[in-house]
Amino acid sequence: MIVGTSGRGPGRRLGVVAVALLVLGGVLTCVGGLGGYFFMPTRVMPSNHMRPSHPAGGSVVFNLLVTGVDRGDVVLFDAAAWGERNLAVERVVAVGGDRIAYTPGDRTLTLNGRPLDEPYVLNGDPVAGSPGAFDVTVPEGRLFLLGDTRGNSDDSRYRFQESEGGTVPLSAVKGALIDEDDPLVVGLRSAVPVGGGLALLGAVSGVFALRSRRRATGAAAPSGEGRGTDDACVTGVVARG
Repeated sequence: MIVGTSGRGPGRRLGVVAVALLVLGGVLTCVGGLGGYFFMPTRVMPSNHMRPSHPAGGSVVFNLLVTGVDRGDVVLFDAAAWGERNLAVERVVAVGGDRIAYTPGDRTLTLNGRPLDEPYVLNGDPVAGSPGAFDVTVPEGRLFLLGDTRGNSDDSRYRFQESEGGTVPLSAVKGALIDEDDPLVVGLRSAVPVGGGLALLGAVSGVFALRSRRRATGAAAPSGEGRGTDDACVTGVVARG
């Protein structure tokens, strides 16, 4: 009776551990699932316009929580500025305030008056497929976007009629490509199975804790009833005496 009154009966400690494991497992699973998969989804590259870095059919991960982009970033964006109703993928070549230009015969584009080094383009040919000369000063808050396969990319060079300088607003960007081996991605996604394992362990611990309490209650009941009867008998004898 003293043990029951103090609240430290059998299985109580295991029950506390079970609750802690369930809570921790749930938190890790939710954080890892939301961060690693919902806000950093894996998508399939739909075409070959981003070869050689990202060929068609390859999987890429985008960070949808990106707050800013810079030159060289590969972005997922809403192509509404180009009159399309879909999300597209291109590389940021120039940002607000930059001057991006091309003169037929040149072997590179120029950025702010200097040849632009683009080691990521297919076959090392950054001017392949260029429709003609252009000279664009990118407005603030907008981006000039090109594909890595310049000979097969319907990008800013072909969008001068649809939008200002062929650019898209920074607000159209929905995410930026992030490496699948990035520690943040790996950490968040690893949290899902770890959280699931902890939650399962917590559930099992809870079952054992509940069984321990039930066994303790069942074992204590006959003992308690017997003592009550003996006490009553003794009291009756004393009263009759």
